[in-house]
Amino acid sequence: MKPSLTAIFIPLLACSSVSLKGGIQEVTNNATLSRSASEHFREELGVNRITTPPVGKVFSVLEVFQPPPLDLVRSFDLTRSYPDRFQTALQFGSLVANGFVATIARQKHLVNDTGRALIREANVLSAGKRLTSRSKSLLELSDRGDWAALRKELDATQEDVEASMIELKDGEMADLVSLGGWLRGFQLASHVTADHYTPAKAGILVRPAVMDYFVDRMDCLNPSMKKRPAVAAVAASLREIRALALRNDPPTEQDVAAMRDLADRAMKEAFAREIEFAPATQH
Repeated sequence: MKPSLTAIFIPLLACSSVSLKGGIQEVTNNATLSRSASEHFREELGVNRITTPPVGKVFSVLEVFQPPPLDLVRSFDLTRSYPDRFQTALQFGSLVANGFVATIARQKHLVNDTGRALIREANVLSAGKRLTSRSKSLLELSDRGDWAALRKELDATQEDVEASMIELKDGEMADLVSLGGWLRGFQLASHVTADHYTPAKAGILVRPAVMDYFVDRMDCLNPSMKKRPAVAAVAASLREIRALALRNDPPTEQDVAAMRDLADRAMKEAFAREIEFAPATQH
């Protein structure tokens, strides 16, 4: 049986400090090996910069979509938790997207409420103390009204999710957290575009490479998860959104309205159904 990359690199990392000599050269070699191993872990788990892109890069375009859809952000249920890993991952990603829009709108109370929900969900994810610490800092930065730092902290929160999922050897969960953030961000942006249509906004909605990636990752979920109605419904909506996005360049008002409705449907299906219990994390 072919050994996994993880099995190969963990022993290398464990003994690198005693097998490499030479002061600065030892530090350089260790750092290089660590980066190499980290990249191999990501490759083996299916985690990369498309899988869990930094929040700042994914959501920075939301500033274009004005005015911020605060009613829709406030309508998101911050109190609900889920026993299922699929829903838990999408919930966390969605909360990060909501938090980013709240910073754009400079809504301190909304940021605080979202930060508290992130703290709770970080514990559900078993993602480690790093996420709890990050989430708590959101509250402190919000109290100070440091909106630029808040966005950086949200970006760091997403990166910590990726790191924690790698530690748990759970690339699938990292994919789903990222999907939750993108899907919620797309839903918010499509509502603004449908209500205040311009060809420029409609064009920004279309990100074929990202859409293709998430459609593919949904196809690659483990078979038992793919069978669940909520998962199948979200996957179907993603495929329809992808098809509509490329029908016209840029999408027409009718296209945007249809994509908005599909995003609404996907979010509703993801969270409305009580699907078969599955632990939020895999250890």
